[in-house]
Amino acid sequence: MVTLHGTDLIAIALVLGVGFAVSCALLLRRVKALVNESQLKIGDQLGVLNDAIRTMETRLAEHAAQRSGSGTPKGEVIAHSATGNSEGDSSEIEESGEIALEIRAAIAAAAVATLGPNAVVHSVKPALSPWSQQGRVMAQGGHNLRVRG
Repeated sequence: MVTLHGTDLIAIALVLGVGFAVSCALLLRRVKALVNESQLKIGDQLGVLNDAIRTMETRLAEHAAQRSGSGTPKGEVIAHSATGNSEGDSSEIEESGEIALEIRAAIAAAAVATLGPNAVVHSVKPALSPWSQQGRVMAQGGHNLRVRG
């Protein structure tokens, strides 16, 4: 039978503590490296998406100018910068059931960023069906809202 003395227990605890500290330090360094790598990758993807959005905005502006012949028709929205400045009245588009040009540009830019520069979006339509509306009602109705009094 082996008996452990106080110094043996202290030595074992010290070895375990040092091993744990070294493992934590190495793991922390690896996690930081993975986070930095992910942030760089996300930054690159955002840059590509931003470029695609700017390209699509330019194409939409050219397309709208060709369609109208002289200027922008009333109710049509053309975004000129990534800051959100736009011309026109977007409320008429939303009321008529059409999708705003900013949203079309974002969808097209996402397609270009995902599928490459030759990606083409042929059609964008709102998904308005009783089934989707019923699904939203079911999902939102399942939340329990407590009133504090």
